[in-house]
Parts: sequence; structure tokens; C-alpha cells
Amino acid sequence: MSRPTGAHYLHPRQAATGVPPLPPPAGEGRGEGSVSPPSPTLDHTTAPHHNTPPHPITPSPTHTHPLYHTPLDYHDAATKALYLADKYRPILTGSVLDVGCGKRLVGDAVPRPDLYTGVDINPPCDVVVNLERDPLPFPDASFDVVTCCDVLEHLEAAHRVFDECCRVARSRVIIALPNPARDFIYNLYQNGAGKLKYYGFPGANPGNRHRWFFGFEEAERFVRDSAARNNWQVEQLDSAHDGGLYWLNGKGDDVLNHPNLTRGQLWAILKKA
Repeated sequence: MSRPTGAHYLHPRQAATGVPPLPPPAGEGRGEGSVSPPSPTLDHTTAPHHNTPPHPITPSPTHTHPLYHTPLDYHDAATKALYLADKYRPILTGSVLDVGCGKRLVGDAVPRPDLYTGVDINPPCDVVVNLERDPLPFPDASFDVVTCCDVLEHLEAAHRVFDECCRVARSRVIIALPNPARDFIYNLYQNGAGKLKYYGFPGANPGNRHRWFFGFEEAERFVRDSAARNNWQVEQLDSAHDGGLYWLNGKGDDVLNHPNLTRGQLWAILKKA
């Protein structure tokens, strides 16, 4: 089949490399991905230079020998809570504060549910807090571990809430952030017309929205800069559901080969410096 010179073609990166299909892009609204995973099938006649594999994805150093790891995967809020509890189990044996706890699913998964406290703007949380407006109602260093997963991207006050998480934690802070930039590319591939969950400009304010649009490198910079501001350090930063699409231009260059578009959901664990 002939193709026009200089045309661009968008296809699953894993089809070119032989890697199995990706899970859904991670992490919006406590594990609810904004788009579905791409089809693993690929008609190679639609992609120029399809015999040339795309550039490899460079893993972060902690991908190789991570201190915290789990064999579990996740595809929704319930399985994400199990993933978190298993991956970070060695440090979740004490008191845990879950900031933006949603349905308190993490509370059912941690080793000591009796030492778990969930805060959010609505029940069934243990403590109701308006994170956009109010500080966390706890003294400094009140909890062994503070988790804040799929929350900060929903807040205009993301930087202040990050600082609050560090303030009330004694030992560790766990942060998870999605990758909206990669989700946008998946949306285009699946004929989504660029309409993303938690974004857009509807006639009425839906309430639950993302306030920030970013890629993986920007999320990593946010975490590292915010940790340093609070005199904390990043103990481990990795990602789940890595992989992406490749888009070959007329020269055969993969224009989507960038961490902002190939890395999945960011997971970071911080400890006091």
C-alpha cells in the first residue's frame, strides 16, 4: 500500500518491540484511567520504517534494583490500593495518614487498619478536610507514613498540600502522580478527539477536575523540588505501566520517544534528609 511522503503514523510502541500490550494508563481519580489500553494488533503496512525498532526506553536507576517493589499490578482503585500496600509494606506497619483517601480502600489493605486515618472532602473518610482551603488538622510529625496518591493534580493548592504532607509525617511520604501528557497521546490514537477525563471546558463546573497538565519529567521535577523545599529527600522514584506509542515521521524518526510520553504513573517515596 503506497503512503504519501512525509506522512505521520501513530501506533503502539509495544507492537514494534514485541512487548505485550500495556495496561490502561495509570492513575486518575484513585486508579481510574482516563482512556482504555490500545489494541495489541498492528497492521505494519500502515507504518513506514516498521522494521526499524524505536529507540529503547531508558529506565530510571531505581527501576533496576528497587528497594520497594511488588509483583502486583493494578487497573482500578481497589487493585491500586493493594499495589500500594504490598509495594511499601515494610514501612506501613505503623500509623498511616491517607490524604485524599476516597473510599478508604488503602485502609483495608495496610497491615494495621487500626492505625489508618483517611482524610478527604467527603465521607466515608475519617476526617473531613477541604484540602484547597485548610491545613491538615494534625500536629507536626503525627504519622509514621503519609500517602497522597492521585490527589495533588486535582488541587490548585498542590504545593501547599505537599508541604503539609511532609509536615505531619515522621518517617516517609508516598506520592503518586499520573501522566496526562501520555494519556492525551493515547486518546488521539483511540479516536478520542483529544477529549480527556478531568479536563475540557464544560458549561457547568463538574467539580472533580485536574488543575495541572504535565508529563513525567515535570512530575518528577515537582516531586524533587518540593521534597528539597521541605528538607526531605527522594528515597525511590519509579513508574508503573511504562511504554507508549511510536510516531514515525517522514524521516523515520520516532517523535514520541521521550520520557514525558513513554513513562507511566510516577510513584515516589520520600524520607527526611
